[in-house]
Amino acid sequence: METQPSEEAAAADAVIDAAEDAEAPPEGALAEARSTESDAGDADDDDEDGDEEDGDDFWSGFQFGSYGRVVAASDLQGRTGRQSRIVSFAPRVDEDDTYAEIELRREDRMFGIDTRIVATVAYAGPLFHYDGEFDERIAIRNLFAEASNILVSGLSIWGGSRMVRGDDVYLMNFWPLDNLNMVGGGLRYAFEDDLEFALSVGMSQPNNPFQRQVDLFPARAGFLPDEVFVLDRPRIVVAGRATWWPFGRFADMGLKAVLYGEQHFLAAGERRRPDGTLEGLPEDSGYVLGAQVGGYIGSQRTFANLFFRYGRGLGAYDPLGVPFRTGTVISTGRAEEIRLALSANWEWNESNDIGIGVMLGAWWRLFRDADPSVFDRSAISEGAISVRPIVWLGRFAGLQADLSFQGMQTTALNEISGDPEGGAVFKFGFIPFVSPWGRGSYTRPHIRLHYVLTARDEGAQRLYNDADPRSREDLEHFLGVSVEWWFSSSSYAP
Repeated sequence: METQPSEEAAAADAVIDAAEDAEAPPEGALAEARSTESDAGDADDDDEDGDEEDGDDFWSGFQFGSYGRVVAASDLQGRTGRQSRIVSFAPRVDEDDTYAEIELRREDRMFGIDTRIVATVAYAGPLFHYDGEFDERIAIRNLFAEASNILVSGLSIWGGSRMVRGDDVYLMNFWPLDNLNMVGGGLRYAFEDDLEFALSVGMSQPNNPFQRQVDLFPARAGFLPDEVFVLDRPRIVVAGRATWWPFGRFADMGLKAVLYGEQHFLAAGERRRPDGTLEGLPEDSGYVLGAQVGGYIGSQRTFANLFFRYGRGLGAYDPLGVPFRTGTVISTGRAEEIRLALSANWEWNESNDIGIGVMLGAWWRLFRDADPSVFDRSAISEGAISVRPIVWLGRFAGLQADLSFQGMQTTALNEISGDPEGGAVFKFGFIPFVSPWGRGSYTRPHIRLHYVLTARDEGAQRLYNDADPRSREDLEHFLGVSVEWWFSSSSYAP
């Protein structure tokens, strides 16, 4: 990840780190073209329920699902190929990280009630091939139970640890409206096939001095010191989402509108300074308001989604991010974030010999932290756009080109030039691929060869540490092999 200058980096890095921690596949792509198929499957299940009497419909079984990507690349100068990234959510054409999820779930149907218990384990690189150590990073992404059509038809209730997310921007690998990692519970209620409400409540507590401090004190008995939670204040998040399909959720050609909101709470507390004195931390709060509008044609795998999100106070920071580690600013009230994003896909498959498609992803973000200082990188404006034309040659192979731009500017001043910190990066990628399961922008698995040429302006080069060779390189190559797959995953369903 690129080095970003000075302090507002703490705020920007919080978002960047959260994006990396949530690295998941963008693919369940939560594209309408894909979700329409799963919705249609749900409709079939509902029809089957209606045909059977309560007590006669028994079914159970285990299901396996997975998402994963593995990348091996070179910069053609003897070094490992690395992603060129100066913004929070960079175009992923030169994505360089390995990530995989393995999911096992139990699904049952009894007395007209559907239940599922889901366990998803995630593995993040680097692989041992790169460091010789068998100690890959492991995280539990899902560990929850859910009951559907319980108490009343259309009502679902869940509890546990869960990824709560909506539609994504695949070409940037991020979810612009809602992307929460929650431990808690929630419910969802569907009215027929055109309206749905969802509510989730959960908590998070990164291990940092803003929310948690554990110190050792002399034991009351015995010889070993006692661990004492001097500061212990998890962030509580309440998220609500309303989704409306004007022409019905299962229509082949339809529209979709989403209203979304979050409320964030943090209790007051005290933390101990190095000199032994206590520092009071006030209670804090924030909110998020957002919306999404989109349209889709399921049979043509075509869709477009437009997103807007505004966050204030704690809502401007990811729940797993760190607003402040140290310093005089201890309240997030002045912080705010605005996001706009666009995701779209179009395909033409009328010929058996050749097919074409275009994927589009774009976003813009304005972030201001809670520090009142004007010249301490307290604001950042950034964005990116990626366009990926696709040509399928026959049914199982094709070629992709990827054109992308990313740029950022901050209120921090460069110590050498005196200009605001910022820069721009252009990328051109050429990607031959094979697709064993046939055509489709979101059909996987894909086995791919990547060549990417990156061009940086002087401002982008200055964002790297002076010791980093990229601070002196205006051009960079990326040549690699990658594989990406997903199937039957609960993490990326709507």
